[in-house]
Amino acid sequence: MPFNTYSSTTALKIFQTAIFTIKQALLSTLLATAIGIPAAFFVSRRIFWGRKFLISLSAVPLCIPALIIALGYISIFGNQGLINKALRQLLGTDTIFFDFLYSFKGIIITQGFYNFPIVMIAVADSWRKLSEEQSEAARLLGASETKVFFSITLYQLLPAVVSACIPVFLFCFFSFMLVLLFGPVGSTTLEVELYQAARNTMDFSLAQKLALTETILAILITTLYTFIESKSSRSKSEAGILKQPQPVKNILERFIAATLFVAIGLFFIAPLLGILVSAFPNFVTKDFVKFIKLKSFLPALRNTLSVAFLTAISSTIVAFTYSVLICSITKRNNFRGNLQQLVLQILPLLPMSVSSVVMGFGITSIVRRGSVLMLIVAQTALFWPFVFKQVHTPMSKIPKDTMDCAKMLSPHFLDIVFRIYLPTARRGIISSIGFCFAISAGDTTLPLVLAIPRFDTLSLLTYRMAGSYRFSAACSGGLILALICALFFLIGNKFKE
Repeated sequence: MPFNTYSSTTALKIFQTAIFTIKQALLSTLLATAIGIPAAFFVSRRIFWGRKFLISLSAVPLCIPALIIALGYISIFGNQGLINKALRQLLGTDTIFFDFLYSFKGIIITQGFYNFPIVMIAVADSWRKLSEEQSEAARLLGASETKVFFSITLYQLLPAVVSACIPVFLFCFFSFMLVLLFGPVGSTTLEVELYQAARNTMDFSLAQKLALTETILAILITTLYTFIESKSSRSKSEAGILKQPQPVKNILERFIAATLFVAIGLFFIAPLLGILVSAFPNFVTKDFVKFIKLKSFLPALRNTLSVAFLTAISSTIVAFTYSVLICSITKRNNFRGNLQQLVLQILPLLPMSVSSVVMGFGITSIVRRGSVLMLIVAQTALFWPFVFKQVHTPMSKIPKDTMDCAKMLSPHFLDIVFRIYLPTARRGIISSIGFCFAISAGDTTLPLVLAIPRFDTLSLLTYRMAGSYRFSAACSGGLILALICALFFLIGNKFKE
């Protein structure tokens, strides 16, 4: 009887946690979409001051760690944040005006605005290439712009919107650091609950059930993503002539643009600037010198750079090797089977179904104690799918005739790899190294879960500073980490262009 009671209680707890996880991920994705679609319209179809800057924001979710965004929100909207302080001084009261941060609303707002650039840039790219024939025909028949948008344009954009929303949903579904910092008492996600069960309460049975539930749900979402992505890629063949952006036309568009840019400025740009403002006093006083003279700072910096570099190299090698394998099979067998194609598309996306906490828990269940090697292996296993698409796309466009000629000229497969595949994918490879370096350097979850003895990274050091209420020092560490991640990401992106 006690076992049955325990089982039912555990099942109910997992069910409630799963519902909360899906709910917060869904609402965060809807907010990201609500901000991303109008932003995509202005980026793709309108000329305005700050357009290039808005486009550049698409790199933020990829190169700025979630921990840094969390620190930015605390510095701006926290109880002792810049806005609350300014309003209290201005109005002469002790009232806290912005108190949404440590609540369900705080999670949704933070995640929604943090991820909206992913939706914006994906939809803008599709919007820029839309065929205008159907829209022009509808206008000639008397349809209003609103009706044209909802009946034609939105339908044409739907594959791009959904294919952009599913990765955002997965990012929010696996959200760890933001929920750990901002989650309300009594409500938590599968990711945070798994970490607490494995590291705090040592309830490994519950941790296994949570890991299995989370992974099954993520696999279903990843499979859906693969299906929609294939549909989206087929729809891109019906692109029209690229239309040049026009100036903002009427009062309604100006009102929407003003509202949108104020929201982005307040909830996206201001937290990024908040890190700089909070860290700046350290840079002009002895506090910053004290921070970089911490015994753990230089080892943490060295560990961050070395682990990120090795992870970037190993992830790129794995992705390139898999791409060569796929291309050689496809071109040798004149590969056309829908089932085989689906399998080959799903395989590199399967790691997206495994979260950092699940990966870390699985490793520590086997080896009992994490190590630097395990950290690099785990990050490689999780990050190489992000490299695969950048490397595989140019390689998949090599004509079959070129490969046939190469085989006639050289019987050695490695000769083909180094003379055709490698030069074709070189820009994607260099770009991928910079991208993987950035996301590895900013990773807080895996180092935290693996709990490697006497091992620190800049992200871990920043997290511990924030946890011990040394907020100014945490912002200094966060700013250094953000600059490192952004620098390597931008270098990689420059080579890609």
